[in-house]
Amino acid sequence: MTETITIKDAKAIIENQIEELSKRNREPEWMTRIRYRALEAFEKAPHRDPVISEEELLHFIAKPEIEGVPEHIESIDDLPPEMKALLDRLGISEVEQKYIAGLAVQTDTGVIYNEFLKEWEKKGLTVLPTEEAVRRYPDVVKEHFLKLFRVDESKLTAYHTAVWNGGIFLHVKEGLKVPFPLHLFFLIQESALAQAPHIIIVAEKNTEFHLIEGCTAPILLKHSLHLDMTEAYFHEGAKGQLTVLQNWPEYVHTRPMTRAKIGKGARFINTTVTLGSGKSNIGDPRYWVDENGYVELNGILLGQKDFYVDLGGRMYLQGKGAGGINASKAVIMDESTVITRGIIQAEAEKTRGHISCDALLMSDKATMETYPGLISKVDDAQLSHEAAIGKIREEELFYLMSRGLDEEKATQLIVKGFLEPMLKDIPMEFLVEIRKIIELAVSGGM
Repeated sequence: MTETITIKDAKAIIENQIEELSKRNREPEWMTRIRYRALEAFEKAPHRDPVISEEELLHFIAKPEIEGVPEHIESIDDLPPEMKALLDRLGISEVEQKYIAGLAVQTDTGVIYNEFLKEWEKKGLTVLPTEEAVRRYPDVVKEHFLKLFRVDESKLTAYHTAVWNGGIFLHVKEGLKVPFPLHLFFLIQESALAQAPHIIIVAEKNTEFHLIEGCTAPILLKHSLHLDMTEAYFHEGAKGQLTVLQNWPEYVHTRPMTRAKIGKGARFINTTVTLGSGKSNIGDPRYWVDENGYVELNGILLGQKDFYVDLGGRMYLQGKGAGGINASKAVIMDESTVITRGIIQAEAEKTRGHISCDALLMSDKATMETYPGLISKVDDAQLSHEAAIGKIREEELFYLMSRGLDEEKATQLIVKGFLEPMLKDIPMEFLVEIRKIIELAVSGGM
């Protein structure tokens, strides 16, 4: 980067983006005011990213180097050929055919929305692009938008709030149990564009749902930043699953920001599968758990090339009998680095929490670090942690090879067996694709 970009330059660009987004989305004045408050916070907010410097962030903002984007996207067929091929490769087209119950695809700022969901809206299931929800359900959005985050927490938080575009608003009315998985896919197709979808999940009392979020980017892109924010609210007795499937190429930086409030007796299972060789992935989700509530974080990581991953997860067990598990399994290859930081804080009696981290090192240059944190403010909390880091044992390879497998196939089988316990809740179509990607990565075919 030869040209120096100042905060003043970036703020001017962000202001233009705010005006453009406000007009294009026909958004109400109250949302535009939130964007401008974020713009003012951006200047003084701290920048703590360990990989992207402030100078690089400003470059992302100021130099989008935009490639062509289709003006009218109404169906999968309107996507560029390389993107359609990517969807086919990931099995998404097959998923759409089998699960016609809902597919929303965000390509930067464009959203493909399945008409089928309009029928389910009459039953109490609302799945809308977030910008449309701002217009149609302003009171519900106001109640939940940016309530679990502070806009001035960091430059990335402020930047997201100022220029958020796209995302999904999911609202499940009391008592409704959604019998099919809901699918949401994000695709970056503009070079050096900061994509900032905002996701709001509201699950009322005694509801059930499963949202699957897929993230990827076509191979022709250069440096890109994916900056999503998810706010989830689970009311009493609600049960929800969020499965995030990430397959980013090596030039994409991802910064997932997820926070959730888990109500009395509610359950939230959040599984993240990261398979790509992206540049970096930094996240620090936070969860507040009420009486007898339960949250489970499952992280599955396949680190390739020089991928740098630093994922946290903070749970605050605030109600009697609240519980939480933070579990991760990582397969670390090449020169990649994986860091896991889990913190469970017990604040009420009879709470229980467990942190586990298992890693399989596939290279002498691969690095794994784990930092579990257990904090108890009560006498009878049950908190524990375990960690195991190692390599494939020679006797395991020898045994499988003595049964007729070559070394590559034997290694693939061991890696898949290592990860398999955490893949139990993923639909078969995705499971097949995940196994294919693991096989390719282990054999060096990625």
